[in-house]
Amino acid sequence: MLWTALQAAIILGFPFLARRSARSSHMPGWLSPVVLCYALGILLGNLRLFPLDDGLSTAFTEFTIVMAIPLMLYATDLPQWLRHARGSLFSFLLCAFSGLLATALAAFLFHKQEPDAWIISGMLVGVYTGGTPNMQAIGLALEAPQETIILLNAADILLGGIYLLFLTSVAPRAYGSFLRPFHWAGEAGEGGGEQAVAPGINYRHSVLAMALTLGIIGLSLGACRLAFGNFGQVAFIMLMLTTLSIAASFHPRVRRLESTFESGEYFLLMFSVALGMLADFSEIIAHGADIIAFTAVALSCTILLHLLLAYLFRIDRDTMLFTSVAAIYGPAFIGQIAIVTGNRKLIFSGVAMGLLGYAIGNYLGIGLAYLLKALL
Repeated sequence: MLWTALQAAIILGFPFLARRSARSSHMPGWLSPVVLCYALGILLGNLRLFPLDDGLSTAFTEFTIVMAIPLMLYATDLPQWLRHARGSLFSFLLCAFSGLLATALAAFLFHKQEPDAWIISGMLVGVYTGGTPNMQAIGLALEAPQETIILLNAADILLGGIYLLFLTSVAPRAYGSFLRPFHWAGEAGEGGGEQAVAPGINYRHSVLAMALTLGIIGLSLGACRLAFGNFGQVAFIMLMLTTLSIAASFHPRVRRLESTFESGEYFLLMFSVALGMLADFSEIIAHGADIIAFTAVALSCTILLHLLLAYLFRIDRDTMLFTSVAAIYGPAFIGQIAIVTGNRKLIFSGVAMGLLGYAIGNYLGIGLAYLLKALL
């Protein structure tokens, strides 16, 4: 009981410390709160300094996802983003298209070794259009075996971490050798692209937003009960949750709520700690060789195809980098690529595309999974 309480306290409290540490002038810029939270979870999960309750970690990942995604969608103004971020939108859609083709190819290559190849492809599409939270949501929706979810999460953290290290080191110079340089067209509404100073947390608005999220979760569960007579249709619940959250974002009073993104980010940081605790690399080394190979093919083909399309359609280096990070890692990592490239003008569009990925990733992943299930 004591160890369970300690584990829960770490998941709940470490994101606060990670945020404070990341703002310190002594902390390297690449150590974002997300990286710190993942790193702590992975260390605790693999060093086993004290007994961990995997059931508790799993419960936290499931709850924090359904809370984080709506909260991070409320502040979106999708019509405005579509008007002012056409270049980023096009590059992001090319990345999503690349992810669809790459994961489908991986499914056809590995379906004999992996009976759940259609599920794995659907989950990876979620990663490559919105990041890890979408993968977890799609896994729940497709009723993926818990072992598959854990192994795929570990493979994604391992391989995604390698690509993130490349992105934040030599990628800007490497990609700049064949992609054209960034040119700021002075789009209206982005304030010159400079990052605004983060205001203090509006706790009252944050509580209101969380209450709205709980209401949307309740409506999604109620709609599932009315439509199917039970709560077992997770795919329907997830799609309802996403749809109702997007619909709520169109209401001006919801969009004017302050600190909704920060609140969703905090749930995402809790998710990162809990997910890291489930990433047992000894388990994936022993039993997950095929999943590592599957993920490696899907990720590398997604990146290479996106690069090829960016070159063919003359997309600049920075737009390609920002949208690749937005699609594969989500909006939480946009700040890191802004630091590496020295480009703050694309922060708005990068976050916008990352949130758009949260919105469409569930649809694309679940849709592709069922299509592959019919074909394989």
